[in-house]
Amino acid sequence: MKKLLAFIFLLTVLSIGCSSASVANQANNANTATEAAPALAADQGPAASGAMPTAPDALVADLYKQHDAHKSPFFQSKNRALVDKYFTKATADLIWKDATRKNQNEVGVLDGDPLYNAQDTDIKNFKVGAADIKADKATVTVTFDNFGQKQSLKFSLVQEKGAYEKGWKINDIDYGEAGTLVKWLRDEYSGKAEGPTDNRFEGKYQVGDTTCTVKAIKMAFEVRWAKGSGVETFYANDDESNPSFSSENKDGGFENTFAFDDDTYNTGKFLRADGKELPIKRVK
Repeated sequence: MKKLLAFIFLLTVLSIGCSSASVANQANNANTATEAAPALAADQGPAASGAMPTAPDALVADLYKQHDAHKSPFFQSKNRALVDKYFTKATADLIWKDATRKNQNEVGVLDGDPLYNAQDTDIKNFKVGAADIKADKATVTVTFDNFGQKQSLKFSLVQEKGAYEKGWKINDIDYGEAGTLVKWLRDEYSGKAEGPTDNRFEGKYQVGDTTCTVKAIKMAFEVRWAKGSGVETFYANDDESNPSFSSENKDGGFENTFAFDDDTYNTGKFLRADGKELPIKRVK
């Protein structure tokens, strides 16, 4: 009897030992698989997979990467979508107009490199700074040395509804005393000779909790509201430093006003006749 019990005990110990060894082998195999898994390469981010970067500074960095690889949205007139990937519609319109003008063997505004603000480059110490984000606006500063001269460019970005990922798009590039990208292009392509004072006001806007559609007509703009009926006519005001468009009441006074933050007409405030202010944001 004692021998039988001893034999059963021995079989139990051996069974437990085999199970433990099997579990240990499975754990070792799992560890080996984890350690052998390749790390994501630095260039296999959103842009490499075809999706656009979701952060403002990543978008700017990707623009430079494509630009330096000779895949820039600038200086090409075959792929409008490439321009729209990085820039707001109003800014993209201006860039595209300049590019297509050059394609017709005419002199364009951008005769240098807009991402380095120079015609010749010898770039060192290049850096894309962290984005300074405030609500749906962001600023990204890019610094570098060109032929030993320190340079600093400021990219202003906004979020556009329906754009790639979270919708960060470049609105303008500030070159300091030299001016801005939009100002350079707008001075040339203001559209003042084409009916309305500035047809870049056209489009669809979110105004408070409603929307409206703006269409250029002869020397003015028609605004149709999603809530309500009829058409309201707006006229451009003369102050270029504070771009705005106002409607007139029966007495010739101002009724309502679109007051924009800058000359790209993407964001601003709607000043209602009763004194109430509503936020404006371009949505299309």
